[in-house]
Amino acid sequence: MTPPPKRSGGQLVVGALQAQGIRRISCVPGESFLPILDALIDSEIALDVARHEAGAGNMAVANARLSGHAGVVMVSRGPGAMHAAIAVHTAEQDAIPLVVLIGQVALRDRGRGGFQEMNYAQVFGSVAKWVASLDIVERIPETIARAIRVAESGRPGPVVIEMPEDVLDAAASAPDVTRRIPMRAAPAAEDIDAFHEILATAEQPVLILGRGIWSQATADAAAQFAQKNQIPVVAGFRCQDFIDNDSPFYVGHVGLSTDIRLIGRLEEADVVVSVGGHFGDAETKGYEILRPRGDRTVVHVSVEELDVDRYLPANLVIQATPLEFFQIMNAGDSTAPERHSWVELLRNEELERSSAPADTDRLTQIMTWLRDSISPDTIIANGAGNYAIWVHQYLRYRRFGTQLAPASGAMGFGLPAGIAAGLERPEQPVIAFAGDGCLTMSLSELATLAETRVNVTVVVINNGIYGTIHMHQRARFPGRAIGTSIEGPDFVALANSFGIHANRVTSLEAFQDAFSAAREMSGPALIEVVTDPTELKPRGK
Repeated sequence: MTPPPKRSGGQLVVGALQAQGIRRISCVPGESFLPILDALIDSEIALDVARHEAGAGNMAVANARLSGHAGVVMVSRGPGAMHAAIAVHTAEQDAIPLVVLIGQVALRDRGRGGFQEMNYAQVFGSVAKWVASLDIVERIPETIARAIRVAESGRPGPVVIEMPEDVLDAAASAPDVTRRIPMRAAPAAEDIDAFHEILATAEQPVLILGRGIWSQATADAAAQFAQKNQIPVVAGFRCQDFIDNDSPFYVGHVGLSTDIRLIGRLEEADVVVSVGGHFGDAETKGYEILRPRGDRTVVHVSVEELDVDRYLPANLVIQATPLEFFQIMNAGDSTAPERHSWVELLRNEELERSSAPADTDRLTQIMTWLRDSISPDTIIANGAGNYAIWVHQYLRYRRFGTQLAPASGAMGFGLPAGIAAGLERPEQPVIAFAGDGCLTMSLSELATLAETRVNVTVVVINNGIYGTIHMHQRARFPGRAIGTSIEGPDFVALANSFGIHANRVTSLEAFQDAFSAAREMSGPALIEVVTDPTELKPRGK
């Protein structure tokens, strides 16, 4: 058998990524991985160049959510790695597969405190699923293949790989490794039998969908399960696209501003079924609700034992990925009792809270108009801030992959995520929401937006403050606000300087005109919505 031709370490990295099905890499170019950049010229992998490593990392996270495969971001050592660290944290918090490739000093110089040298096993060891180093050039293909399988298997998450400069320059004869399929877990038959017994006697059950391995097929299976078993479905924090929000079984979402009536219904539930994720502070209102109770049964479907019993102990644990669980449950006959009135009660309350009151605020008017105007396949991206309350409350997500919002609460996520969506799904419209504070954390990516010319409409909500912090500050220390005011910039002028069409609006009518004009043109646009800083949440909510 003729051995494969010799390739440089950089060529082996690119070949290994391509063999594992990677189609895009985001990065900020760095001198520590020049052989990889050179090898990408002759590959089929698209290179998405951001202006800041945080933006590149967020783009990779968004790409992973949309593609269903590991996102890959490549950054230089030291400062580059630290800038990208926010993406590692987001991937861990959001259960998203991510591979971070980081340049490193030469092996022969390791430990000498060289320029920008860091120990990445120590830096990322507490948040990454695995931290590895490409120390042997011949083993690059197997290491890359394993890294992607680790990132995508079980509870998805980040993997960090450091790449010594001299190894990338070295050459070796090593074959590519064929695509490694992620590991999946299926439920045990005895656990399914036990779950059927629980469902058969439940009078007021609730199904909560949480972070983990998800897809459109999983969303469809979840909706089928809910209908078959007459169970109202609650989306976990920023998991609203895990089920069609127009489903008669979708009854709302839990998060940092959960509606008081939905909280009450969760407390009334006699059976709580959590599929994916865990009972975190966002889902439990700061660990105040869903406390352990003797008359309530908790069923947790999870692939990761560390997600179980972190707050609310489970009476039954089913180790399975969501799709495998729903498929097995949907295959058998239903023994569910009639629960139509329970489902209808919660569904009607959700429809009521997502409708605009008569005397409403500007953002509610805009969001409800958007909800009724945009197509079901519109991708909505946002970062963190009080403006997101309106986005989550009034917009509806009909398909999986239409919500790009970090459960990690990362500001600055919306714009780079929107760019990634425009690159990965050019056939779908994209709206990237951001507050004025949120957008200023990723302003550099306006240059990336202008360069890529993707069809993304950026909507920046400008109230001149860090709204979330100001709200909590005002509640805890009335009349003693400090550090939460924001000065500038002129977002319209800034967007125009990059060649991006932009408008500033102060009314629903003006927003309608600006948004319609943005949708009719080719390329990006920005709409600045000026709002009242005293309105920190929707009126009447």
